[in-house]
Amino acid sequence: MFRQLKGSFVAGVFLCSSLAVHASADRYIILFDEHALPDDLKSSVAAVGGEIVTRLDEVGIAIARAESTAFPAQMGADYRVKSVGLEPAFAVPEYTAVRQLETDIPAGDPPAGSFFFDEKLLWGIERVRAPEAWAAGVTGSADTTVAIIDTGVAWNHPDLEPNVVFAACFTSAGAVIGFDTSTGPCNPYPELDGHGTHVAGTVAAGFGFGVVGVGPDLGLASYNTFELINGNLVALVSSLWQAQLDAAARDFDVINMSLGSLHAFGQGPGTDDLATLVAADRRVANAVIDAGTALVAAAGNAGVDLNGVLINLPGGHPGVVNVGATGIRPEPRFQPNVSFDVRSFFSNFGAAVDVTAPGGDCGLPDACGPEDELPESYVEHLILSTDAELGPACAATASCTPIWSYLAGTSMASPHVAGVMGLIRDENPTLGPRAASSQLLRTADRIRGGRQEFGHGVVDARGAID
Repeated sequence: MFRQLKGSFVAGVFLCSSLAVHASADRYIILFDEHALPDDLKSSVAAVGGEIVTRLDEVGIAIARAESTAFPAQMGADYRVKSVGLEPAFAVPEYTAVRQLETDIPAGDPPAGSFFFDEKLLWGIERVRAPEAWAAGVTGSADTTVAIIDTGVAWNHPDLEPNVVFAACFTSAGAVIGFDTSTGPCNPYPELDGHGTHVAGTVAAGFGFGVVGVGPDLGLASYNTFELINGNLVALVSSLWQAQLDAAARDFDVINMSLGSLHAFGQGPGTDDLATLVAADRRVANAVIDAGTALVAAAGNAGVDLNGVLINLPGGHPGVVNVGATGIRPEPRFQPNVSFDVRSFFSNFGAAVDVTAPGGDCGLPDACGPEDELPESYVEHLILSTDAELGPACAATASCTPIWSYLAGTSMASPHVAGVMGLIRDENPTLGPRAASSQLLRTADRIRGGRQEFGHGVVDARGAID
């Protein structure tokens, strides 16, 4: 059933639900009232025992390191400072490999077409009506770039290599721009996790090999923002902000962030930390959108109602397209007038979710449970896309064996939407991000279940380009 092109074909369940954690206890967000940093920033921070480690001049945010727990109160006493709070990090969830499938194929030329699409295994691509958009002559172009802010993209993957036009890394160690990873403090290649490669394939894998993305001719920009801190693979929020601002400064058209965190507003310890995070994150999102770059993000996988006191970041900000996940029934194939959508059991829902897209599940209404209790077709209910077989050689040489994998999560739903957003903006380059978002929501396929379950509906590539 599955072809091995290089390495193994790995099938797994990956419920992608990032959490905000405090990666270190000495890094602080300083949010200034003005959307600019003061000239005496370094000295004023040093006066209360701190040291500047990152500057985001265009949005009036600085990251400082300080050993004293009194630093937030002392820095916050500066009349120019809006608030100070600990800097959190976004964690990549654990990957659970539930099955490995291998078949041998004769050596020689690769398949003439996108094999897994031809085998009808990309039900998500079909469900969002991407093939109908292609038939209308809309496949995207290199003039429109979707930035993947994630764990990096395997740009040597045969499905992705023609479309990856830019690579960068932002971490606490500094920034690396470009494809040359021989020097520098970090590697834009996904040396520790293939999550970003999977996401990229759903956006813009090209025709001609294994899978195909929603916009097979769109450009892709790889942003690796993850690093090991205290043994955990995380992305500092300042790394995410720098990547967003860099993508906007380069006039990239769309950003996909298949990550997020869930918070409850309340009283007590951590309140200032959360208020600072939310206000700063919103300021960055607004600056990116105002610069002309659309933001698409995953709504998260806690399976909870986002109405009320809960907020998920970054998707919950106004102007960011917040994406929930759907599964398909009765079979893991898209059949017009036969197939129907369900909300994936793990997907967050409620009025904060703008739109939904295929994110997969196990073909069951509840959590997947033990593998031996799952239906035989459960793997194919997940989302199939590009991946990379990782290891020491991959990290050392920036050359990872390309594979394909099945994953599930709102992380997998978000790139379906980012791909459609890319097609919209490629067709009408003068359309700003807010107008493009309105067009995407207005043309979504309204389905039974209503706004609270599915937002404005399931994203529709063919309808969105009319």
